[in-house]
Amino acid sequence: MKHSGKFIVLEGPDGSGKTTQIGNIERYMRERGADFISTREPGGVSVAEKIRSVILDVDNAMSGLTECMLYASARREHLLQKVIPALEAGKTVICDRYVMSSLSYQGYGRELGAAVLDINKLAINVDGFEYWPDMNIYLDVPPEIGLQRIHEKNDGREINRLDLEAEDFHRKVRDGYLHLIREYEGQFTTVDASQNEKAVFADIKRVLDDLLF
Repeated sequence: MKHSGKFIVLEGPDGSGKTTQIGNIERYMRERGADFISTREPGGVSVAEKIRSVILDVDNAMSGLTECMLYASARREHLLQKVIPALEAGKTVICDRYVMSSLSYQGYGRELGAAVLDINKLAINVDGFEYWPDMNIYLDVPPEIGLQRIHEKNDGREINRLDLEAEDFHRKVRDGYLHLIREYEGQFTTVDASQNEKAVFADIKRVLDDLLF
């Protein structure tokens, strides 16, 4: 291990409430006096935010492999410029999405399979060390509920290119996550995100307390 910080990632299908829960986590971490940063993928640093705008623009058609490589490119720079320096400084990093998103969305949703893992292992390897999270907190919600939340726009959320995919795509993504949870046993904690916001955060808080406090 090359760092003393903790790396915690929130994962989940579209409409699982990650953005809302990231805000709740930030408030809780401040209340506890934790030394942390909160960030997102794709994004978090200038070049990755620019790549994000390309990936998610509803007017940008692209192949699944192009999409996968853009995500990995953004991930690499975000890791180098923001995540690793924070971890090396002993901070906790709270990140909205990471590698498991690519494995689910591009590996299963786009049906690219093992190529996605190979590409991402290159992206997260720095000086021979692969940067994996200490924990993925997976917010699970059926696609029909997640898509309903998105299109109701109750939280003012912007609709992006992936949101407009058919329900079958989102079902493949969720199935991918559930497969990964079995494959990467011990690297996930699953939270039922079909509960109300308060109940979801209570479950997340228990995970944070176990890992950090």
